[in-house]
Amino acid sequence: MIKFNSQSGVGLIEVMVALLLLAIAVLGFSALQINALNATDESLVRSRAMSMSKQLSENMRLNTLATDNFMSELNALNQGTENITDYCAKVVQASSSFDQNSCKSDACSPEEIAALSTWQAANLGCKQDIMLNMTACPDMADINARQCIITSWGKTIPVLDDGNDNACGDSKGSYKVGSHCLIVEAY
Repeated sequence: MIKFNSQSGVGLIEVMVALLLLAIAVLGFSALQINALNATDESLVRSRAMSMSKQLSENMRLNTLATDNFMSELNALNQGTENITDYCAKVVQASSSFDQNSCKSDACSPEEIAALSTWQAANLGCKQDIMLNMTACPDMADINARQCIITSWGKTIPVLDDGNDNACGDSKGSYKVGSHCLIVEAY
């Protein structure tokens, strides 16, 4: 008597199920890779923003006679800007208001040094698509005159404002959900 084997290989349905599982795994891995790349990019921008904030803070410590000038210069650049393009246009316009080479000697006033340092920081920020601003830290106005240096990128603007959805933080200094920014205290 001859026995017939009803299963003589892999069926088409089994191959299709295996390919479907493989495709799902590859798509999952691709999504994971994209998230990892986005996190790496965010980390790089945060590192650059932190470096710029620290440099600006150090310049303020070196030039204590013009601390308020740093804030007023940055506030002027941010007045009415809602995106990096407007901000960088103001930075370029600000560069024409003073001679960058004239303030590389001992004859510069603290205010001129503050203006130059601020412009250099803002110009570097524009090259890296980062906006800078400075404000008095919330609830710290009377304590050692602390300023908050705010750096932002993407669609986030460097302000602390309850009414603006694109602001870095609220009026109390808390980060807004989904914002792309960094707030550093300087004094």
